[in-house]
Amino acid sequence: MVDKTMPNQNTELYDAFEQNGRQSSAYFIFQEHVQCFESENKIGQVFFASQMTPLGRVQIVFTNPICSEENMTALLKEFLAEQRVPTLFVAVDQEVAEALRPLGYYINQTGTESRIPLKSFELHGHKKKQLRHAANYGRRKNCEVKELQWCDVDEVQVKSLSNAWRKSKGVSTREMQFVTRPPVFGDEWGVRKFYCMQGDKLLAYVFFDPYFKQGKLVGYCANILRSLPERDCNGAIDFTILEAVKIFKEEGVSELSLGVAPLNNIQKDVNDRRGARWFSQLFYNYGNGLYACKALAYHKSRYRPIETPWYLCTKDVSLFRAYWGLLFGLKVLGSKEL
Repeated sequence: MVDKTMPNQNTELYDAFEQNGRQSSAYFIFQEHVQCFESENKIGQVFFASQMTPLGRVQIVFTNPICSEENMTALLKEFLAEQRVPTLFVAVDQEVAEALRPLGYYINQTGTESRIPLKSFELHGHKKKQLRHAANYGRRKNCEVKELQWCDVDEVQVKSLSNAWRKSKGVSTREMQFVTRPPVFGDEWGVRKFYCMQGDKLLAYVFFDPYFKQGKLVGYCANILRSLPERDCNGAIDFTILEAVKIFKEEGVSELSLGVAPLNNIQKDVNDRRGARWFSQLFYNYGNGLYACKALAYHKSRYRPIETPWYLCTKDVSLFRAYWGLLFGLKVLGSKEL
């Protein structure tokens, strides 16, 4: 169940999060270098980051505002009226995209989010053959998955595994931020952390961020998924997820989000920018050395999830300025300030 015993510095923010942190990436507001705009009318908060480009600064809103559905448009208008530089919205869902459309924003699909209704989730069928194989990983490798508090974890092993995993990826020297949340090596409010252990050896772990609606837990987002980059560990991440799913189902959790697959299945929108769509499709096809978009999308697809598009929303900004801000601000190409 959700652990709400963690001390925190902003009880009001956590209360607001429980009421209106309904997007699966809502927990991403809890990371460093995030700025917060709070409505004077106390109707909600917008979280964003700032990034300098050769053509000037941009603001990046990287998840839905913490706000009720009926107040979304009013909050966005209030927020945008205060901004003096172009503001980009990335990895927001249809609710925000439709609120921005009448405000003159271009709406481009930026990937698909994958959700699994847990009540009906099963491993039957030919299309889930690979998941059934992963479900038997523990028996084959004589390992088990444990949900642990940080005091019960071997910190050295966790950090060493994280470093080894990152070095095996295209983005090897840094943790990406904002549209994902870097791992926190410690206990966190509401976050569930599961570890795949082979005796005393750590093989993999998955960190799940909670999201809520009207004070009720909706589900968990599998945000951090890491394993040792060894052939023998293939399947350890899926095994960890599937073992966690068993517990979530027993607890009555409604759904599991596998997060967003960036640039996956980009489709034309009636009000998109053709150049942005072209760049997204180009990066998806040829940029996997920097970020493994195709592999990530394939991994999520094995769960046969419900896929919904997320969006990039831009206005009054060149594509060069927008993508410079995004690629460096999110640390896809590193961190760069001018």
